This record gives sequence, structure tokens and C-alpha cells, in this order.
Amino acid sequence: MDAHYSVRRYRENDGPRMLALLESAYGRWPAAGIGARESPLEYLRWKHLTNPAGASMLTLAEAGGELIAVRAYMEWPLEHAGETVPGRQAVDLATNPAFRRQGINSALIKQVMESYGGAPPLTLGSPNTMSRAQSRRQGWRIVGRTSLWVRPLRPGRERGEPDAPPAAEVLAGGQPLADLLGDLGQAGKRLATRTGADHLRWRYEPFIADYRAVAEHDGERLSGLAIFRMRRRRELWEAAICELLVRPGDDRVARRLLRRVADSAPAAYLAALPGPRSVAPHVLARAGFAPSPAARLPLGVVAYAPVEPDPYRQRSWALSLGDFDRLQNC
Repeated sequence: MDAHYSVRRYRENDGPRMLALLESAYGRWPAAGIGARESPLEYLRWKHLTNPAGASMLTLAEAGGELIAVRAYMEWPLEHAGETVPGRQAVDLATNPAFRRQGINSALIKQVMESYGGAPPLTLGSPNTMSRAQSRRQGWRIVGRTSLWVRPLRPGRERGEPDAPPAAEVLAGGQPLADLLGDLGQAGKRLATRTGADHLRWRYEPFIADYRAVAEHDGERLSGLAIFRMRRRRELWEAAICELLVRPGDDRVARRLLRRVADSAPAAYLAALPGPRSVAPHVLARAGFAPSPAARLPLGVVAYAPVEPDPYRQRSWALSLGDFDRLQNC
């Protein structure tokens, strides 16, 4: 269908119509398995309007008073060697099937560049969108696949309620959490998510999943924190450790946190990733983890400006399992 259309930024009352378009494009939105499936408008607001890094870049196309397309980018600040690297996550691209192949997506991208001050140096995305020819023409690449580390627990163990409080409850604390995050150090020469207390509290609200957390204390001092979620992987339940935050070199606290997650999660196995601001590979290895030859996490990137280190090299990245969880589910 050829039609005249206009493009503009998102407005406060666009939520219900944007939700209807996303549901018609994807069949269901949020997708099956997302914790906020029963409250999609709340999920949309959390996802695009309450991010402490800033509201999403949202552009819409209309024709004859009908919302026919949307393109969205979530703010995702990164850091490298202590410096902030602006980044965004490409999400929620949808076009009414009757209006496809009319250049609407290109018009939305142009509107984004004009009304939001241009592209950030880096955009991250789900590899599902990378397969589209248009995305490849825009420079998207899959930069590598990070091996997931796993530790068997009790195969066939039935899922039940994790014996750990909700992450939102644990993260509600004030200064001890800020002190721990301030002591984690820099990600060094790799690109990592710029993580602060506000980011963690927003990220682990229970909209994507039922996130749980365990913490270690030394008196009133927070010495370590692990955030995890349960999810089904075929016939087995996995406890995915999204964040494992300990001070540099504090392997003892890291091992205690790993044991506590194992004790509290009714799962067949644990899954984790080493990181420069969490645990080193040798800590995971001593705790019984090993890289899985089958479970590999892909990352799609497009760079609009020169960035150091080279974002198209897998070794340039230091993302947490929680970051990959966001990429796959937001």
C-alpha cells in the first residue's frame, strides 16, 4: 500500500497505540517468558521512559491518523579505561505489513539522527535483527560469541521458588551498595556497561524476569552481591548469575556467593561469565565451572564513529551475563 506518511518523536499519549502496533507486528509483546507479560504498558514505560541513563530514542510514523511504524533505541552508556562511551541498544523495530518496503524505516532513522542529535558511537543489538539485509547494509556485524561458563548441580531437579529475596529488595540499600560499586575498579582496556546503583535498581526490577539476589556483609559493609534468575533451557532449569560483584581480588567472597546461589536455586546447573569487575576465570574454574562448547552468546554491533578498542573484535568487550540477558529479552 503506497501512502503519504509523516514521522515524528514519541509523545506521552502514544503508549497504547505503540503497544497495539508492536503486538500486531510480533504476535505478542512483550514476548512469551517476559515477566511483565500481564502488564505490557507498565513494561513499555519501564523500558523506554524510566531508564536512569535517559529515555529511549523513540520515533513513529503515521498515515491517515494511523500509527504504522516505530523504531526505538534504549540508552546504554559504556565505559573504557574510566571514560564514558555513549551507546544505545536497538529494540522494537516494527512496521505495519501493509506499509513495508516504502522506505519508512530509513525515514525513521533519519528522524532519529535529526531530532536526537545524531547517532552515538556504538549501537548494540540482538543478532535476530542482524540477519536482515537492511541491517547488514547499515553496518551491523556479529562480532563474536562469548562462551557461557556452566556448573552442574542436580540434573532433573524440579523448579521451585528460589530461596533468596527479590533483587529489587536487596538493591534498595543506599550507601553500602554505592561503596561496593565504587570499589569495583575500571573495566580496563575493554568495553563494559557503565554500572551504578541507579542502573542496577532499574535493570533488575522484575519486568523481564523474577530476579533474585544474595549478598555478603562484613558488619555494615556490603562485601559482595550476586543477582540471578531462573529460566528453562529445554528440559533443564538454569540459574543464570546475571551479576557477580565483589571487590578486586576478593575470591573468598566470590566463592561464598557462588555457593549461596547454588544452595538457593532449584536448578540443574549454574551459568555465569567471568569479568574484569567481577570474578576471574580461575575463580569460576575452582568453583566447578567450565566453558560450555555449546552455549555461546552472540553480540551484534554497529559503530558510527571510531571507537577504541575496536568494537568489532570480541576481545574488546566485557559484558555481564545480565547484559546478554537484556540484549536477548528487551
